[in-house]
Amino acid sequence: MESVLEEIRRFLPLGITAIEVDADGICVQGDHWRLRINTNWRVTQGAEIVVSPNLAREGSSCPGLEELVGDEVVDVGVQGVQFAQDLYVVTREGRILEIFSDFPYGEWLLSVSRPGDERRLPIFDLEGPVFEVLD
Repeated sequence: MESVLEEIRRFLPLGITAIEVDADGICVQGDHWRLRINTNWRVTQGAEIVVSPNLAREGSSCPGLEELVGDEVVDVGVQGVQFAQDLYVVTREGRILEIFSDFPYGEWLLSVSRPGDERRLPIFDLEGPVFEVLD
């Protein structure tokens, strides 16, 4: 998995220009990338959970999530239990967007395209959770 993380890091930093929230999940995106999350997630800063769908009131669209717009993804890592691993992203402002898949019902997809490609054809796709034998 470390080689995949290094591949993602080649594209960093990734500016966050938009956040979309719908009934299925969220989409965090920038000019030439997007992270679609259709499973459990949260945003932490320090030891505090600052945004989570579990904290949102009925009918709310996760207040505070829009504060990620204007920030940048500066690092990535993986977390997981046994064989399934999920991505987390770290922003310049110190926020961490963590993903917690409940596979096969929830997943995520990170796509990166070439800067300036108006069609946004992916040159890199990673779908998770990622399965790998851990030592």
